[in-house]
Amino acid sequence: MNIFWEAALIFGLRVLGIAVSTMATIMTVQGRKVPAVAAGFVSALVYVLAIGKVVSNMDNIWNIMAYSGGFAVGTLIGMAWEQRLALGFTEVRIISTEKGTELADELRQAGFGATELYGHGRETAVSIVEAIVPRKNVDAVLGIAKSADEKAIVTVTEARTVRRGYWRPTNRR
Repeated sequence: MNIFWEAALIFGLRVLGIAVSTMATIMTVQGRKVPAVAAGFVSALVYVLAIGKVVSNMDNIWNIMAYSGGFAVGTLIGMAWEQRLALGFTEVRIISTEKGTELADELRQAGFGATELYGHGRETAVSIVEAIVPRKNVDAVLGIAKSADEKAIVTVTEARTVRRGYWRPTNRR
């Protein structure tokens, strides 16, 4: 096999392996056991194939560079896949001094669950609206929050595990 084709094969295998490994790690953290195990298996298989090619010919610098470059590119691709798939759930917390009830109503009208809490900030009473939503819907919730109250403070955090709840029915899995 031509040394450049072999290096390209190693590069491609490593990109695939690391991208799948990144997904396996994310699925493990989210508690998705079966997909995480399957992705881990594929990642390990691809790793063995790629490293076998490199170790069998340590004098070929192209193979070593392809292996290392594949790791880097695979990491980027794995991250891009994860962002595109947007697996899991997110908690969006919106703190408003004036329009909390209106904001919660708008979220509910859009099909999202919203919980209203009340507190007191440094100078005034505040409404705190919380919504647990699929990650794919975060931008929609942020858009509603901005249109309802441009001055609201918004935080977005990952929800590791969600047991029961209400979110936009068209996105249930």
